[in-house]
Amino acid sequence: MAKTDKVELKRFTTLIQPPLLSQIKLISYFTNKKLNECINESISEYIKDFELKSNTSIQSLISLKDNFNDLNNIEDLDKK
Repeated sequence: MAKTDKVELKRFTTLIQPPLLSQIKLISYFTNKKLNECINESISEYIKDFELKSNTSIQSLISLKDNFNDLNNIEDLDKK
């Protein structure tokens, strides 16, 4: 029996236009997927499209931000 990795999910609340919610729920029903799976796929596709159009990588920007935060933390420790 193959062991599958459990994906971490985070609960959040947001506002959405009712027609969009109805459409994504219908897609979820027709594809026999959970609503959160359809939403995750939609967001992933949106991010990929954004990255192509903007010629950038969101993950690299997040990494860059984290590296700056790490540098700031080191500088703060050096000052003490």
